[in-house]
Amino acid sequence: MKYHVGFAIEEIIILSILLRKNNMTISRLKLIFLISICIGMVGCSFRRAPEPELKPVVKKKVSPPDSVKSTPSKSVQPKPNAMESRITRKVRSSLKLDPLPEGWTVDRHPVAKWGMSLPTVMSNVLDSAQSVEYWEEIIDIPTGYKLPLKRSKVFFQIITRLTIENVELHFMNIDHIYSSTNHEPSHYIMNAIVRTIELKPTGFPQLTSNDVVKYKFLMTYGTPKEFKKGFHHYQNDKTVLKVRELDKSHVQIQMNSLELDAKLLVAIDDMYSEEGIEYQKKLLLRAIDF
Repeated sequence: MKYHVGFAIEEIIILSILLRKNNMTISRLKLIFLISICIGMVGCSFRRAPEPELKPVVKKKVSPPDSVKSTPSKSVQPKPNAMESRITRKVRSSLKLDPLPEGWTVDRHPVAKWGMSLPTVMSNVLDSAQSVEYWEEIIDIPTGYKLPLKRSKVFFQIITRLTIENVELHFMNIDHIYSSTNHEPSHYIMNAIVRTIELKPTGFPQLTSNDVVKYKFLMTYGTPKEFKKGFHHYQNDKTVLKVRELDKSHVQIQMNSLELDAKLLVAIDDMYSEEGIEYQKKLLLRAIDF
């Protein structure tokens, strides 16, 4: 700044000397013009440059794209309407499984239950009875004895619009094991059933044995316990049920009572085991008096 002021003063002195020498009008004009330039230069040197205005920097918030946005942890599931709920309850109720029958049933009514005596069964279905058969089954006992087990069976035939059903009700006389005097029909109790169902021609559609097994057993009693030798095996604490397809139009069902099978084993153990034989000897010895 001092340099500019000195330069302006020096110019003024030089011009004043020139004026003294030349009094011409043009020289005066030049002097005025030079003085104006010098004053302008001096004023510019004293003037400060304007400071730049500071503007706040605004950070733009960049939102991530839709593909990067995280999804909420819990998804909002639509609530099922009332119609769907009713349909679900209806389907679940229709899949309810039935318990295994405890004997022979006709139209879902028990006709001959496990342990029922032969005369009682005959009185229930006397009109359709075809025959009654008696025989002895020889059972080999581990102790070396042979047990003549008294058995019998009753044959029935039931004909309907769609089927011809042959029913065999099997009985056994457990009381006869304890005493040979127990030979009356009332001592025979039902322990097993064998049923054979023949499907009549129905035209279109024609029912098959596979339809019977599928809808009357697999979808009624559920998944079998096992499949062995062509039989679907079902079992609970009272009944063993086995069903198989003989051919396209014949189905066989075999059933037996677990309670009566256990009762037979108890009777055999009571009379033919080593302890049972010793007990029977003691009873006989009571009749001998010394």
